Amino acid sequence: MHRTFGRTATSAFMSAALVIALVCAPLTAAGASSTAKIRAKKAEAAAADTKLQDLNADLELKQTDLQAVNDVLTATRVDIAANETQLAAAEARLADSQAVLGARADAIYRGGNAEFLNVLLGTTDFDDFVSRLDLLNLITTSDAELVARVTVDRDGVAQARTALLNRESEEVALRAEAQAREAAVKVAVDRQKAYVASLTAQIKKLIKAEEDRLAKVAADLARRAEEAAKHPSPRPSDAGSLGPSHPEAAAEAKKYLGVPYLWGGTTPSGFDCSGFVRYVYEKIGLTLPRTSRVQFTCGQFISPARTDLLEPGDLVFFAYGGDPGQVHHVGMYVGGGVFIHAPGTGGHVQYSSLTDRISSRQDYVGAVRP
Repeated sequence: MHRTFGRTATSAFMSAALVIALVCAPLTAAGASSTAKIRAKKAEAAAADTKLQDLNADLELKQTDLQAVNDVLTATRVDIAANETQLAAAEARLADSQAVLGARADAIYRGGNAEFLNVLLGTTDFDDFVSRLDLLNLITTSDAELVARVTVDRDGVAQARTALLNRESEEVALRAEAQAREAAVKVAVDRQKAYVASLTAQIKKLIKAEEDRLAKVAADLARRAEEAAKHPSPRPSDAGSLGPSHPEAAAEAKKYLGVPYLWGGTTPSGFDCSGFVRYVYEKIGLTLPRTSRVQFTCGQFISPARTDLLEPGDLVFFAYGGDPGQVHHVGMYVGGGVFIHAPGTGGHVQYSSLTDRISSRQDYVGAVRP
């Protein structure tokens, strides 16, 4: 339906539109600003949390490295303990072999062998003594082999001990380095945790401020809806053949404020947008189609440019990209630039500003009077 405004009506409509724009613009700007701040802070927190996770992974890696060094050091010390036992046994065997040699030399000496006496007098220590080939010729081959084997064994064990002690020193140094790296990452993790906690606190503060702001907006919308119900605006002179409105539907609708959104819901236990308005209209004795898209085709259409014609009970529709062929949401006008609806997942039946939505979303495609 197309109507031409007269000068007076046009002037009044433009004035009203200007007032609405001036009132709603700060609300829209405030909401957009708060949302942007919360979104930016959440993005910062998400990046900080990702970094914290990376640091925790690095800490686990450093701790794994440290554990590996500790395990190797422990194994080395076990080897050192075993080596000490082996060295003690080798020393004992060497002492036994030396005793055997001493007994053999004593027997030779007591037997009066002058050659042995000359060898003995020419030596400077016991090792020199056993190295003399002439003396070795005087003892049995088995005794000589015993001495050689025990000496080599003892020397090998002693060399292994030296190597193990050197390895232990190196591993102690490696452990100190690993401990230092672990400690550095722990400091970084603690610092990042504090940063993430700080961001989380800031986000909570921003969300609380936004919740308080929205609560005030909701209270204002409710007040405006109540005022509109008490003082209905006079019908415009060019309302044409729209027929009577249904303010009783708007009065019924507010009884369900706070009912949670439920996709496919058609009862007070949970509503979706079209299920909500359908249920309310059934309460006043009128039956509407089930979906918002079909509801948009029933009743008297009110152009999106003629919000001045809206009356409590009229159904207001929204579409993707402002395309009337893509209607996806419906609410019920209650007056004062306010509509009531079940907004979507996670929401509940609530008041919203129609003028605010028109200016911010630009998806309003008109209304229908059942």
